[in-house]
Amino acid sequence: MAILAISATTSLAQQQSERYPTATELQRLREKLRQQIRSSNIQDRRSPAEKQSREAFVRTWSRVAPTISPFLGNWSGYEESLSIYPSNTSGHVCLIYIGIQEAELILATVSNGQIRTNRREVILKEGDYLGVASVRNNKPDIFVETPYSFPVSLQPPRQFAQSSGTTTEEVNKVVREFNASGCTAALPSLR
Repeated sequence: MAILAISATTSLAQQQSERYPTATELQRLREKLRQQIRSSNIQDRRSPAEKQSREAFVRTWSRVAPTISPFLGNWSGYEESLSIYPSNTSGHVCLIYIGIQEAELILATVSNGQIRTNRREVILKEGDYLGVASVRNNKPDIFVETPYSFPVSLQPPRQFAQSSGTTTEEVNKVVREFNASGCTAALPSLR
């Protein structure tokens, strides 16, 4: 789930952060993310329909869950992606990380404009980009080469997990965990 094009040995799905980065560390890491965004050549390849579909989903969710709605969508990285789904639990989101032949469900909370995962990582949002800050070997970093960027609408979790080329068993595991954790790909009921 790390923000970028990271090697398989440092990906979020394979290593858990030792601790959450401190507020001071996060300030430095956010600036590093901004520098990487400025120097990247990532182009927005979304069609107008893809942009509108995601924006409509986010707008609808913002009526009932404004803290999580800006993060919702399928964010692309280099050879990996991160889908951020709403949860039936207020202030929570469900992330499906897809790497090369791997898929993993990660649970998280949202507060102060950040996502904090159950793997002690912090997802920072800068416009249409996401960065994942973590601490490994007591070194805070964001491991940015290519940030997750330009989100599109969410796919049903089974379809998204199958896109990784993982085994049917692994896809089924992710979908079971998704459902058991109160995650959803549906629009909220607006009462």
